[in-house]
Amino acid sequence: MVQNLDKNIKIIHFKNEEKQNPFSLEWNYFIFESYLKKIDFKSLSKFFLKKKKDILKLPTSFDSTRQSDGLTGLGNNSTTARFKHYNVLNWKNKNIVLIKKAIRMLHNEALNQLNLPVPEEIYIQCWVNIMNKGEKIKCHSHGYTPNIYLGGHICVQCDNTSTYYVNPVQQLDIAYTYKSKNEIGKITMFQGHLPHYTDEHNTEKERITLAFDIVTDPNVLITDKHYIKI
Repeated sequence: MVQNLDKNIKIIHFKNEEKQNPFSLEWNYFIFESYLKKIDFKSLSKFFLKKKKDILKLPTSFDSTRQSDGLTGLGNNSTTARFKHYNVLNWKNKNIVLIKKAIRMLHNEALNQLNLPVPEEIYIQCWVNIMNKGEKIKCHSHGYTPNIYLGGHICVQCDNTSTYYVNPVQQLDIAYTYKSKNEIGKITMFQGHLPHYTDEHNTEKERITLAFDIVTDPNVLITDKHYIKI
């Protein structure tokens, strides 16, 4: 079900029908979509491509016992595989400053639309996915830990791909998967445990997106130095 509760935000809501017995399945998931304005995405794309070499010099996020690319299938030679060792929102760039503000605004607006309390402080980690022709992001989630909160995705440079968000309870039935067309400037925010994947990227120009995790637990600043407060 899609709810346009506000002209600036679209809310996609996966919710079960009324339970018929104590053992019936139940679920209640949200995805939020909006568009970023006043950002020069062409300039931002060039900025990220220049940063790629420096990112690839960083260590991968995990050792050989775990998949460093976060189960995306992009492999250890990707910028994604270094996601735990940098935070895009720390980089000095006027467009990134605007993105940081926009993430906080969408977060607050989404919670207000659902009549949920807005945390005074949230903490965020953000990384860049730079994909070449023939690559795609496999079905994965951003985590299942007790402090998992919201994840997000911003399209910086893309061409004819979509991201698919899977209802975890009905994951075997594609009819219950939400297809979000990738468009430059689109920002999507979703519950961090929701599985998602993309189409294969099939053009010569790189597909560039930002991904992020938001948590409300300040202890993350102790366990992961690349989270920042916004």
